[in-house]
Amino acid sequence: MARSSSSHSIAFAGDGIASRAMALALAQMGWASTIIAPKSKTLMGGIQLAPNGWAALNKLGLDQLGMGDDLQPHAIPLAMMRLLSLSTGNSLVHIPLNDRANRSPYTSMTRQGLAATLKAAAQKTKKVTWQTGIITAVSCQNNRATMTFKDGQTEVVDWLIGGDGIDGVCRRYVAADDHAAPQAYSRKAFRLVLPAKDCPHNLTARASNVWLGDGGHFVHYPIATGDVNLVAVMPKAADLDDLARLVSQHPQGDFLVDYVTQHRDQINQQPLYALPQLDAMQRQRVLVIGDAAHPMPPHLAQGAGQTLIDAASLMATLSDMNINPGDDLQPAFTRWAGERNRQTRAIRLNAERAGKIFGLDGPLAQLRNLGLATIGGRVLTKQLEEIWSA
Repeated sequence: MARSSSSHSIAFAGDGIASRAMALALAQMGWASTIIAPKSKTLMGGIQLAPNGWAALNKLGLDQLGMGDDLQPHAIPLAMMRLLSLSTGNSLVHIPLNDRANRSPYTSMTRQGLAATLKAAAQKTKKVTWQTGIITAVSCQNNRATMTFKDGQTEVVDWLIGGDGIDGVCRRYVAADDHAAPQAYSRKAFRLVLPAKDCPHNLTARASNVWLGDGGHFVHYPIATGDVNLVAVMPKAADLDDLARLVSQHPQGDFLVDYVTQHRDQINQQPLYALPQLDAMQRQRVLVIGDAAHPMPPHLAQGAGQTLIDAASLMATLSDMNINPGDDLQPAFTRWAGERNRQTRAIRLNAERAGKIFGLDGPLAQLRNLGLATIGGRVLTKQLEEIWSA
């Protein structure tokens, strides 16, 4: 059975940050859309939002909607980024953040706060609606996309935009015969949130601290819920006992080991998946965005930022090409998808290289630390400045 659909219709698969940001971008340019997903869940933990991510957020027009200050309660400006050695406790690289008046801030951000603000802004445009459903298959014909739902019904739209993740139906459709199921990378992430009130002071400092160990590393920074977000990346065979051994080397190792031991059931273990870069982000009337298009390793804190840039850059493309509601979106989507695929490919490669460096062990880990302590600060600062200013 087919559901009815409006002319010039745009639907999103998935209700995450990617879909909400892109729906807001289209709404600001005059297009209505519908976000289709199962009932949304509260997002836990935090992310780091670098200056390029904040710049993209500003371009989405929150100020014009009277919501420019709504993100502030969910954000904490971070003063510095530090790479430190777990074996010696020495600071290897120190990069000041938020030290330029003409640059957007570098902050931590609660996932739920960012997602909720984007949804509220999209709702305020009165051009974005939500529909509960699970899309199980996608096909295209006659310049339209057909969605098949779990209940067997179908719906036809002009465009389907996939923000449904690394193994969603939209990525599978765009990848076509080249689609490969996500394969567990050789690493996994352990994610935990610690109450800041219970933490020693140096765990709550407003900084992004990256502690490099032998074969594993972890990052911690405060988030606006009154907590400390900690993410450890270790070999895929690591377990919670291995995590405890890694964090035991921290100057506050006793506290961290006790916390890990007492809250084992609250620690989220997440395989880091390896997926090939898509040759294209569009196939016929289906596009992919965010993690569905360019899943980012977490090592340069660019995942959420690049998702927001997807949306802001589409606004720029529509404006540059003078494409207005009622016009054919095909030229704009094709140009945008090609440009974003090239841009995100380079950033993803840099993030993968950083992850390999962070994961070195044995003598290579010692050489890594020596290199970072001597020239690493200049190299990393230059690389990050290039990413943040793009």
